[in-house]
Amino acid sequence: MRETLSTIPPHIQCRQILLTNLRPGHVVLDVGCGTGGLMSELESMGCSVSGVEINRSLVESCRANGLQVSEGRAERLPVESESVDAIVCSVVLPYVDQKPAIAEWARVLHPGGMVNATYHGIGYGLDYLTRGAGFKTKFYGFRMLANTAFHALTGGRLPGFLGDTFCQNRRRLNSYYRSAGLELVSELIVNKCAGLPVFFCHRLMKPKRVQHNVTDATLDVSSRKFAADDGRIFAQAAAAERN
Repeated sequence: MRETLSTIPPHIQCRQILLTNLRPGHVVLDVGCGTGGLMSELESMGCSVSGVEINRSLVESCRANGLQVSEGRAERLPVESESVDAIVCSVVLPYVDQKPAIAEWARVLHPGGMVNATYHGIGYGLDYLTRGAGFKTKFYGFRMLANTAFHALTGGRLPGFLGDTFCQNRRRLNSYYRSAGLELVSELIVNKCAGLPVFFCHRLMKPKRVQHNVTDATLDVSSRKFAADDGRIFAQAAAAERN
């Protein structure tokens, strides 16, 4: 299911998709947890949360604030296989090797677990290039778009800082999801520039192990439930903003 939500501020849209369908008692992993803000919010919801972060100083800062964070890479998570109910990942994949990072999601999730992830769309780079103030901002957009084109053609990255990030697209990500055995349940487009997504959010599921009484129809009902829940959450967020 694909939806476009333009009335809710982008940061609220992205934050809400990362938090939806997570319940008290869920074991949640924040991949690329940064300063730990999302982890703290998940803990306040009653989730059991841990994080992985590559930046040592951020790891130490999170630990000083009482958060359970391990130093590690998205492509090789220091987490046991099938040990978490859900993963949240806030705009991390543009900075890492996507395919092995997504494979790691599938490895550490329980069967039936889910992923809430947000990404930079091609409109993100265009927005920096066309609307950014100052040379540095515009150049950031230019090199993001250049690296995106290079990555699409070669699968690699431009050298040095030119290749530190790129924009993502649904088709390439979906091929990585399928390869890892994950199912794309819903997509929400967050803001646009020149008709192209600035941010977009994906919800994924790791199917339960195949049993004789599990059918494609059963999985389809589950997918529709997630998509319906997304719609309710965002409607509530929009109402809160108007008030």
